[in-house]
Amino acid sequence: MLLAGVWGASVTPAAGQTLTEEQALERMRAEHPHLAALRLGVGELEADMRERRLLANPTLSYTREDAGPVTDDFLLVSQELPVRGRIGLLDQASRQAVTAADARADASTLAFETRLRQAFTALLLAQERTRVIESGVSELQRVVDVLRAREREGEGSRFDRLRAEREVADTETDLEAAEIERLGAQARLAAFFAPGTDSSRLRAAGALLEHPIRTDPDSLVELALTGRADYRALELSAAQWRTEQRAAERLRYPGAAVNAGLKRTGVAAARESGYAVTATMVVPLFNRGQAQVARAAAARARVDAERQALRGTIESEVRAAHVAAVRYRALADRYRATSVEPAAELAAIADAAYEEGEYGILELLDAHRVTLGAQLRLLELSAAARRAGVELDRVIGGPARP
Repeated sequence: MLLAGVWGASVTPAAGQTLTEEQALERMRAEHPHLAALRLGVGELEADMRERRLLANPTLSYTREDAGPVTDDFLLVSQELPVRGRIGLLDQASRQAVTAADARADASTLAFETRLRQAFTALLLAQERTRVIESGVSELQRVVDVLRAREREGEGSRFDRLRAEREVADTETDLEAAEIERLGAQARLAAFFAPGTDSSRLRAAGALLEHPIRTDPDSLVELALTGRADYRALELSAAQWRTEQRAAERLRYPGAAVNAGLKRTGVAAARESGYAVTATMVVPLFNRGQAQVARAAAARARVDAERQALRGTIESEVRAAHVAAVRYRALADRYRATSVEPAAELAAIADAAYEEGEYGILELLDAHRVTLGAQLRLLELSAAARRAGVELDRVIGGPARP
């Protein structure tokens, strides 16, 4: 029956690659190159940032001065000294930038997983629609077979048979359309796996409605503010720019470098060796890091504004998604109790009444049509509730389950 597909484990064909939603997610994470590209992008940024943590390379110079019979040779090594304390701050800012990029990759991954879950829901719905319509065709075909037998025996009406056959033809057309929809859903789901995946063999396993939803939207808002990776990325970016600003402010302090090495001097017949040391100070007279400080302050203010805007968006999205998920699920529950179950009883009454001659063929077919329509409507409501639940999971950054 339909209720098994909506509320329990759905009946899926044994052939093909039957996947639960969790299995589909695991397969996508293992196979799809987009997710690998997201992580590689973080690794690329980390490699770029590693350069900021390094000291400047020393320079080696050789100088020869010749003044008459006296020749001077210098072999010197020059090294900039990290006296401003910027290296440690730049290292901290680099790590914060990488962590923020990793959080953005997490947010992109969640969005990609949400798209797969919606595609999985579409395939699950298409399979259930096909199964329900097939059952409806079988019921109508059974009626047609009975009417044909009665007509051959002279007890039935040719009109009744023709009208029932017409109903079968219309329902079979709906079945063909459902098959086309299922094939499209299979292809869309296959796009989340490795290239070359045979979409025709994919089957979705599970029920349209599985997990209950939390009833407290305020707790979901708090959960979203702590769990949303994109919100966390903005917090990390704000911390990064605070550190960048501190590093830029260190440019107002003097810098220092030291040159040290060997010296040989004298005439060719009598040369002496010694050492040479030079200390150099960089005086921040014109460039005191004003531009870098201003840039970091502006970037920090921008990120703070984006974070505040995203906070408001998150609160609105969570409450809207929660209302949709809860109300669609309640609507599916109510429709099942008030429409689907009575419709099944209506079909049984119509069958018995037609056998007794109390109803005509039109009333019988109408009862079957109403029953099929109620089953399909329940599937649509259940799928809408599942899609709303998936969206709620996305806006809070994780499962919205008790």
